[in-house]
Amino acid sequence: MVLTLALAVTCALSCVTSGDGDNADFARKTIRVGEREFGYRLLEPSKVEEGKSYPLILFLHGAGERGSDNEKQLAYLPRTMAGLRDRYPCYVVALQCPGNEKWSAVRWSDTSSQAQTPRPTDPLLAAVRAMEATITQYPVDIDRVYLTGLSMGGYGSWDLAMRYPDVFAAVVPICGGGDEKRVHRMAAIPTAVYHGDADKVVPVKRSRTLVERLLKLGSSPNYFELPGVGHNAWALAYKTDKAIGWMFEQRRTQNPVSGIQVLVGSASPLRKEERIVFFGDSITQAATRPGGYIHLIDTAVQERKADLSIQLIGAGISGHKVPDLQKRLDRDVLAKKPTVVFIYIGINDVWHSQSGRGTSKEAFEAGLRDLVTRMAASKSKPRVILATPTVIGEKARGSNPLDAMLDEYAEISRKVAADMKLHLCDLRKSSIDYLSIRNRKGKSKGLLTTDGVHLNAEGNRFLANHAALSIFEVLSR
Repeated sequence: MVLTLALAVTCALSCVTSGDGDNADFARKTIRVGEREFGYRLLEPSKVEEGKSYPLILFLHGAGERGSDNEKQLAYLPRTMAGLRDRYPCYVVALQCPGNEKWSAVRWSDTSSQAQTPRPTDPLLAAVRAMEATITQYPVDIDRVYLTGLSMGGYGSWDLAMRYPDVFAAVVPICGGGDEKRVHRMAAIPTAVYHGDADKVVPVKRSRTLVERLLKLGSSPNYFELPGVGHNAWALAYKTDKAIGWMFEQRRTQNPVSGIQVLVGSASPLRKEERIVFFGDSITQAATRPGGYIHLIDTAVQERKADLSIQLIGAGISGHKVPDLQKRLDRDVLAKKPTVVFIYIGINDVWHSQSGRGTSKEAFEAGLRDLVTRMAASKSKPRVILATPTVIGEKARGSNPLDAMLDEYAEISRKVAADMKLHLCDLRKSSIDYLSIRNRKGKSKGLLTTDGVHLNAEGNRFLANHAALSIFEVLSR
């Protein structure tokens, strides 16, 4: 059931009375995505103290503020925050979407959702890049990065939070909508949703459906349906402490692991006597130990789904590559009669090339196809999740010695998954996105790994999250 809270349009809930800030408070900046350049504005705290870090708000404007003047997008929240810099010191990033383009490639007036596109639009990706650049260059508190948008930007907020579940401490979508079949990816992110019940532009059903789905997943979204309010819910939402004050109270470090939460939650697709085999190298071999990514998932499964007699089986061996997996598929996987197989391989196929013991691209692709073909022909016919390799070094994208080669092998995995209709767990993309936000000092290790390859505690949480999300998705089909 949707939670509906009435808010009086007279702004009875502690209005923010501070006036709008001046546009001159916002630095003019540009960011490139491929060959395209996008303008954005940046608001800084009025005073930056040495040794302190500050929250960041990524704001996505509505359709009426599109253009190329790098000015119109400052309406509403950005100017409000400029007038509140003493009360809420923070960075605000506001990129302008070009005319006739969208943050999210959907039809706003539809009452039913459309599937999320595989790739974000260029403007949405540019907003992410502008956010990353700000985090790299300024003292941003990376555990207090917030996302909000209105109308077209409300759609963009839902879309972006589903694509980047590891980044945001809170999301505030206003009169937007999104793909309810993907909203589980952001189930652990604190979310406050605003929509007017008299909205004739974006049907209120779009917000209701997403909130209902989050509630079924065991999440606790805050939903404010504004009685008698049309397509300007932001006028109230951004003028009350209900949205701004609440947002600033949230921290990412308080968030649970989203993937595990939804996998074992009230909408869990796990079935009786499910047998999930994790097939890979030393990273997977270590993952069955306490704190490892398999152990984290298994602990939650046994606590919440003990009556289903589910088995999570680690089948990783140190140093192994695709050809090694081919040799032991029957013994270590098919003999277990799995219902799901999670294949995480490719690091050693690339890494060992430095000593002449790697796997050629041709053998890597042929080996993956052989593994999948043999599993499809087996009696158990397990559902297969194919993961791309993560990292060999944690520096910025393209800065690690084997990045280009690793990208090629990740692309092979994507191609095999697409051709053979497998579920893809794109760990390569997700890990790069994560490190682009959190590796401000250009470290080669220490954020997700102990040595640039093998997972530390946070890396195991990260992989557990994405593996569990993939298991949820493949079993929910």
